[in-house]
Amino acid sequence: MRLIDLEAIRPSIRNEIEALDEAKRKVLAETDPNERSVLFNRYRTRWTAVRDAFETHSGGKCWYVECKNSGADNDIDHYRPKSRVAEDQSHPGYYWLAFEWKNLRLSCQRANRPRRDLESGETGGKSDNFPLLNPEKRARAPQDDLSLEIPAIVDPTNAADVAMLTFGPSGEVELVPERKGEHIAEAKLEASRLYLHLNWPKFREDRVMLYNKIERSIHRGEDLAPTDFGGMHAVAQAFLDICKDLARQTEPHREYSRAARAYVEMFRDRWWVRDIVLRVA
Repeated sequence: MRLIDLEAIRPSIRNEIEALDEAKRKVLAETDPNERSVLFNRYRTRWTAVRDAFETHSGGKCWYVECKNSGADNDIDHYRPKSRVAEDQSHPGYYWLAFEWKNLRLSCQRANRPRRDLESGETGGKSDNFPLLNPEKRARAPQDDLSLEIPAIVDPTNAADVAMLTFGPSGEVELVPERKGEHIAEAKLEASRLYLHLNWPKFREDRVMLYNKIERSIHRGEDLAPTDFGGMHAVAQAFLDICKDLARQTEPHREYSRAARAYVEMFRDRWWVRDIVLRVA
């Protein structure tokens, strides 16, 4: 998961934001929940209209998982669900945020839609799930303070959430060492692992393949690397190509680029990984 800067996207969706704001005003003026649902259906193309800009910003990658989805449209997910909250049957849904562009996230279908993991037997997918670590603070109306909520599902637009995640050679999402054992971080990882399918078998397999690729490149580079910078004047082009390729794996538009960064970091005891690859990555 990479940090998504919503303000960097704003200039490219000014017209879409105006259309969303118009729909939002109509929803806020409607007191009948059934009629609000009618408005959701009538104006849903106004939130899907941001998809192209969201994909351009992330290189076509799901904001939650960093996978690309050839042959399938990414979903536009409402981070706070618009119609209902699975964890609270009495909640009306965050209807006042249905057309709030800052509540929208680009999600692959696997992260957003309910599906049973045949390996674990668990059924996850974000859908209408929005668990809180402090459910008594859940906002229920437009005037309530959303900042009092502590969402259990990690948010790619939240720097603190993104910073606490890393990846292991097994392909699984993990907490960075500094956050392990911390109650809030552990709870967020557990909820997100389930509801965003962060460790879905295909995602894990892709990350394992990425780790293996990076490990092989490191070993090839080690055979060609000079003992220090002093030997760089006579280094083989193949070594420079390896350094460039390793750095390229971490570029923001690449699939699983945050995992790639974590995997390269595992080899920072090599001087050339630390002082060349990671400095240009």
